[in-house]
Amino acid sequence: MKQLIAESINRFDSLLSQWKGAGQVEKIAPYAYRWSPSKLTHKPRKSTALTFQAVTHGNEVGGISALIECLKLMESGVVKPEIPLAFSLGNYQASLENRRFLEADLNRSFKAKDESTLEAKRALELTPLLKDTDYFLDFHQTIESSEKPFFIFPYAEAGMRFARAACGEVCVVTHWGKPFSLDGMCTDEFVNYSGGVGITVELGQKGFEAYQTSVGLAAALGAIRYVTETLAGKYQAATSTSPMYTWKTIELYEEGMDLHEGLYNFQKVKKGDVLGVHGSNPLVSRESGYLLFPKYQRDPGAPRPREIYRIAKEIGVHELGQPGVVGV
Repeated sequence: MKQLIAESINRFDSLLSQWKGAGQVEKIAPYAYRWSPSKLTHKPRKSTALTFQAVTHGNEVGGISALIECLKLMESGVVKPEIPLAFSLGNYQASLENRRFLEADLNRSFKAKDESTLEAKRALELTPLLKDTDYFLDFHQTIESSEKPFFIFPYAEAGMRFARAACGEVCVVTHWGKPFSLDGMCTDEFVNYSGGVGITVELGQKGFEAYQTSVGLAAALGAIRYVTETLAGKYQAATSTSPMYTWKTIELYEEGMDLHEGLYNFQKVKKGDVLGVHGSNPLVSRESGYLLFPKYQRDPGAPRPREIYRIAKEIGVHELGQPGVVGV
């Protein structure tokens, strides 16, 4: 797997560092490049209209394939963007080791209090790019299997429009109020904080997989179209019937908790279902809904998780951003 990841990273870097297509490519950080069209038709507010990032978590490698396919279409002239784009590999060092991170989670390292870790230093390298982008799409994958891909991001009307237009067939998980993590800002949160519009797409379980590549490519091409039309003042609201979800509850980790094997994202659960053990007692779901981010402790050297799973619920448009809807 490490060899396949290294080959994919080298392919990504070679496409950009030895660019043979139209437009110009500028290296702005290790494994981070800005592409500019030969003729700028639509001027963004910031230097970069749209940034794509993969491997923010090093072992979530599916986004690399999606970006490679997008770059190949651009290089061949099949896709001809009219806006400045950026392409970045987040935690490429951890990716080469097929690990989520090396010292700290990059997706919690923006504006982190501890700036001494490798990931905090990488966050600082990427900060100028992320602060200077209008729209940002981060490609992630789940640790466990997922019934379907999904967008996930802090709720804002602009983010919701972006996700629905980029790939309206993919459902949305959104949240508001408290941040996703207390350790530091996620990439999309940092872009929002910096005045841009940031969202994340979870393609499916970590690894290389053709269907996930196709979903990622569709999202990338849809994002290019949306941002271009928005800057041109020609965007018309997309219609989407895919469902939306938010948190119903978060089960915080306590010593002795252990989930039963085989749980997966968007698994439907009922209140009272036994999901694992808590010491000598059953670990029972406190709510009915859809399971998200079940966490198994397979690495004895890894730090204990803050939470062991989340339960999501489906919501309607009228509930977005409203107090009392998010359960925690």
